Amino acid sequence: MRFKVAVVLLLMILSTTISTANPGGKGDSVRSRDCAGSCHGSSSTNGISDAELDIQYPDEVYAGLLMEIETTISFAEVSSNNMVGMTLLVNEDGAKDLPANDGWEVVTDPNGGTNNYVEIIDSFSINSIVDRTWTLRAPSSPGVYELYLAVQHGSPDGGVAMAGISDAKQVVVSEVPENLPRLAPEWEPVNTRLIGEETEITLQTLYTDSATVELKNGGEVITIPVVDNKFTIPAAVNPGAVEWRVIMEGEGPTQQSPWFRITAQEPGWEVDEFALYLQGFALFVLGIGLVVLKRSKDEEIEPSKYDNTADEASQFGRIQNTSPAMVELPSSGPPIPEQGLPEGWTMEQWEYYGQEHLDNLVRGGHQ
Repeated sequence: MRFKVAVVLLLMILSTTISTANPGGKGDSVRSRDCAGSCHGSSSTNGISDAELDIQYPDEVYAGLLMEIETTISFAEVSSNNMVGMTLLVNEDGAKDLPANDGWEVVTDPNGGTNNYVEIIDSFSINSIVDRTWTLRAPSSPGVYELYLAVQHGSPDGGVAMAGISDAKQVVVSEVPENLPRLAPEWEPVNTRLIGEETEITLQTLYTDSATVELKNGGEVITIPVVDNKFTIPAAVNPGAVEWRVIMEGEGPTQQSPWFRITAQEPGWEVDEFALYLQGFALFVLGIGLVVLKRSKDEEIEPSKYDNTADEASQFGRIQNTSPAMVELPSSGPPIPEQGLPEGWTMEQWEYYGQEHLDNLVRGGHQ
């Protein structure tokens, strides 16, 4: 029984690391489309979102290069938490719909990560339009590709999961001109940093003679010099994101990169999942050891607790080794004379009449 209890406790400990609660949402991640049940569920608990969805992208998209798209959610009536989940997809089938399936790479999502599903909180309403930008790396092979934007959110009165998906947006990916100034395919931007730290970024470019970085600072854009392909973004004093882009000049047409976002974060706790599982296993082994020790102590029964053979043998021996003359028989009468009971008397008679008999003997001796 104790072993079963220990197993249950271990499963409870491990389950807290395997499944994590996300109040108000599911958390940003890489995931396929979730129609929230509205694809085939009951209309009482699921519905189709009335939000208008759109994707805007550059006129020129080159194979393997970075690009920026803008997703728009208009006229969305959502629940009181004002949260909407957005998913970038390559088909509406719900299978093999991740951008990576068609060769797309999410370099920076609207929340500063690299996920195709993000949750955002904004002033969604039937009268509002909410825009978010994504930085993608186009597929390495030229061709015609499709992108979709799917959303999911709660209903204004609660209790109904709403979902929707945009029409297909066809993106033509072209071959890269040979002398086009550009960032190297292997270069990746920095998405996060800690508050109070300057950030030095090293660029890797191709066919570029000179580069300049523009940084959005509030409502203005400032220019940061690039020296030996390196530049520094000033430290942030508060949590938040700044945007920057690089302008590259060379023999080919001058090119501008997408706006990259770098998010400043407070230092947080880092959890090593392997160490967490190892700790859980150690707690399990400790629990099993305690149970085994407890059972071992219970099984070490003291001989005197149930086995009183020695005591009985000792008492019996004392009785056998004691002579009859030494046995003091309990009596309520007078002491028995040395010569014993009168002839024909019983102990019961002696108890009742013994004293009278002794008194008569005393009176007879005085006469």
